[in-house]
Amino acid sequence: MISLLASWDKWASMTDIARAHGWSQAELKAVVPRLLDFSALVTAGSPLAEQEARFSGQWTWGIPTALMHFCVQDSEFMTIEQAEERQIERAGHTPQPDLLLRNSPGAIRLPDALEDNELLALMARRRTNRTAATPTITSEQLSDCLFAGMGITGETTNCVGALPLGMTPSGGARNPYEAYVVALAVEGLEPGVYHYSAADHDLGRISANHLPKISELVGGQEWADAMPCLILLCAKLDRTMWKYEDANAYRVVLIEAGHIGQNIMLAATSHGLSACPTAALSHSAIKRLLGLDRLTDAPVYALTISTPQTCPSSVGQSIN
Repeated sequence: MISLLASWDKWASMTDIARAHGWSQAELKAVVPRLLDFSALVTAGSPLAEQEARFSGQWTWGIPTALMHFCVQDSEFMTIEQAEERQIERAGHTPQPDLLLRNSPGAIRLPDALEDNELLALMARRRTNRTAATPTITSEQLSDCLFAGMGITGETTNCVGALPLGMTPSGGARNPYEAYVVALAVEGLEPGVYHYSAADHDLGRISANHLPKISELVGGQEWADAMPCLILLCAKLDRTMWKYEDANAYRVVLIEAGHIGQNIMLAATSHGLSACPTAALSHSAIKRLLGLDRLTDAPVYALTISTPQTCPSSVGQSIN
């Protein structure tokens, strides 16, 4: 069977394969259906064949990276209560690893980082707070958050042309991310789904016909339904693939989402808001909503923006 699969690397009929490898029709009819059931073989013209053709034409980072990328799409996520039960159960038999490492006595004490430092003081105020004190945010607040994360501030050039320079570092200046906004209660903005153009610092409406609950886009997290706004960061992996054939570039793209998200969170904090990040995404639902149909279009990160309550009642609502 292994020799059969190794030799069957292009479209062929069972008659052709039987003739080339000395298999009888009866032997092939006994084996081929099982291989088809396990998708080890693909029937020409089938939906699976079309998917494989799309994959071959769009994905250049190899099978191991593809396994990592596609196997985590549309995962089923636990509720907060289920996660807490799991932690309590695990703590009963497996000690937690240290969450902080300290130096031995006699280590060199550094100057106080927060003394008279407005930037670090702002960073120290950042908190993830999953409670909304007011039902709306303003378009100015949203504007600052989007520009902090995604804004384009200039350009540079290399051997093949112009490259954008933004508010965060990007591997090779390939700028793989686009931001989309699900606006439910943003003052001065009609409810709808929008694309943020970093080049022009404006919003283009994608859809207002169907506004899903935010929880439907972030793995069923019900706390998100009280939030007035959601920012979705979606990577166009082909931008980075075009330059970097090394699959390590996939890791670089994921890191970039963290750069962008941190800037958004700090801009929100400066307005007295909380930007709540999550990687628990309903990938297919997001792609349908935004009209993203390429394999290399990848929702990676999301942040809700809201005015937080000052006294969250549980860790499930507020996470430092």
